[in-house]
Parts: sequence; C-alpha cells; structure tokens
Amino acid sequence: MAASLRLPHGTSPEELATAIANDKARADLDKELVDDDGFPILSVRSSEAQDEVLREEITDWLALNGMAEVWFSDEQWRALTLASAVTGELASQAAGFLLPQAKSPLVLELVPVLPVEWNAAHRHAATAWLKQLAAQCGWPANQIIVPKDLADSGALTPSAIFTALANMAGVSNTPTMTMVVACASTIGDETVSRWLAGNALFTSSQPRGQIPGEGAAGVLVTDSQFAQSIEGAAFAKLEAIEEGRHDNAVDESRRIDASLLGNLVEASLKRADMSSVKVDMVIADTGLRSNRVQELMGQVTATMSHLDGKEDVLRVGAACGTCGAVPFVTSLALGRHYVLERDTKVLCIGNEDAFARCVMVMRA
Repeated sequence: MAASLRLPHGTSPEELATAIANDKARADLDKELVDDDGFPILSVRSSEAQDEVLREEITDWLALNGMAEVWFSDEQWRALTLASAVTGELASQAAGFLLPQAKSPLVLELVPVLPVEWNAAHRHAATAWLKQLAAQCGWPANQIIVPKDLADSGALTPSAIFTALANMAGVSNTPTMTMVVACASTIGDETVSRWLAGNALFTSSQPRGQIPGEGAAGVLVTDSQFAQSIEGAAFAKLEAIEEGRHDNAVDESRRIDASLLGNLVEASLKRADMSSVKVDMVIADTGLRSNRVQELMGQVTATMSHLDGKEDVLRVGAACGTCGAVPFVTSLALGRHYVLERDTKVLCIGNEDAFARCVMVMRA
C-alpha cells in the first residue's frame, strides 16, 4: 500500500531508484572510520542518522515511561533515528488516506524488524517509542498493536514475517493494516573493531568482507480484498513467497552452490503461474560480497538470460552496506515503485544472509 525509505542514497523509493540508475548509490571512503593502520575504510553513511533534538525527545519520553535506564549506543541511536523518520512518514500517510474511509475501527499492526544483536530492553524501548510515534502521527493509539509473535524476539527473518502475514491475510473480521519497519546501523568504531578482529571487514584483500552501512525501510501491507475496497489506493501485490536455508553458513564458502536459490525461484514462479512468463526485473538485497553476487548473477544468467545484468538486476545491498534486514525490505519498497511506475513483474530475492534464502513475486 505504501513504502518509505531513509537510506544514504535515497529518502524515497523514487530517489533511490534514480541514484542506482545513475550509478551513484555506492560506498565511499568514510571521514571518521579507519582501519588498524589509520586509513579510511569504505562505508555507506546516511546524513540523516544524527538528530540530537530527536534523541533528546526520545530520551525524555523513555524516562517519563519508566525506561530511563535503557542506554542506546551511538549505532543504535542512528538506527532508531532513521526508523523514526520512516515510521512517522508511513503512519502519517496511512492515517491520511485510510482512516477517513474506514467504516469500522481499523487496526494498525506495527512490526519493527530490529537488529538481532539488540537485547530485550532495547527492543522493548524502541518498539514502544515507534508505537507512540505512530499515534503522534494520527493513528488512534488504542487501534495500534504490536503482534508479539512477529516482533518480540528478532528471531524471524523478514521473509518469515511476510509469510506469516500472508497466511493470516483475510482471516480476521477486523480490517488490519500492517506496517513493517526495518532499521540498522553498523556505522561505528565498535562494529569496525569487531569486524577487523574477525577478519570480516571488506578490503581489497578480503572481498568477502562486509561494508558498514545503515538505513531504515518500511512498507505498509494489507490483504488484497481490503486493499481493493479502498478508494484511490495504489498498490502492488506481493505473492508466491518461497523460503529456504543453507545447512552451513556461506560466508567462507569457496564453492558457490546456487541450487537452493534456483529451486526457490522456480517454485515461486510456478506458484504465481509465471513459469512461462518472463520476469521484467530482479531486485535483490545482495551487497558486494563476491560469493553472494556470483550466486545471484549465476541464477539470473541460468534462468532469466533475457534480463540486462546492469539495467534489470538491482543489488540493493551495494547501495546501503551491511545493515541487517534493511536491504531486503528496501527491495520490496523498490519493487512496489517499479510495479506501479512500469507495470512490471518483479522478482524480489534475498541472498545476503549467511543461511536464509527467499524469493517473492511482486506485480500489479
């Protein structure tokens, strides 16, 4: 139904799409982060991740609501700042075009996808703040819920969350909108030091390393029947979700095994009755790690050779660095943009995770 982004190279799907098309969405030498020899490292840093006024507002709100003891690191503050912008924008849009048409109370589900490293106190505080923010932006506070089974532990991947939402679509008699917001930041000395110690930082001699990045991405979804009942709504259909897992982490794997991803692509297209229909675009969360790129492009070459590898295959991870679930949710936001702009059939692929692989079809 709607999408919002706060990424280093775009504060909207349209802006990010333009930056990627113009080959401007890339990592650059960081002005603050350095390696063990004192040389700048590559990063993808957002100019909107630092907001002292908002940080003070959140700190005061947490103190007033019994969470004064929760201390966020600088990286966590950066992620929460970006998530606040996305949540506020989506909640305002939703309240503006949905609530006036609602014939009965309309429930808003908030599903924050927070970094897996955050502990329970951080997750609770961040979720409580984002829920409060959605209410500030016009959605009735008593009609906002946080589904505990989808947003509490951080154990679920984004694809698992959307699979669960698809399975629940249309089951309830109460009209429901779901806002899924992912955020993360690895822009900080703490992460760089940890990655350097583990030989996990991207360098010329370590092409399988990670590039620090940050961002927030959110999408607003509901079931098709309800979406079609909303006057003037523009939406893309997300369907045929297929998931799988590698038995072993692929981070250090020298052999590229694309069979799992290939099977998921085939199954997803078959479920969407598109086995004989050509996909127009592939949008993936893939970053710069060579084995992930080879896995993705090998699959595209083998099964979708009609696609132009530069124009029709977008690797979102390269535009925002390593920042948890943000690249995958961004791929859905971009998919919606292209479906509505070009009436395209998009395949959204997740292969940046060390284990999980997923494929989703998005179309008009």
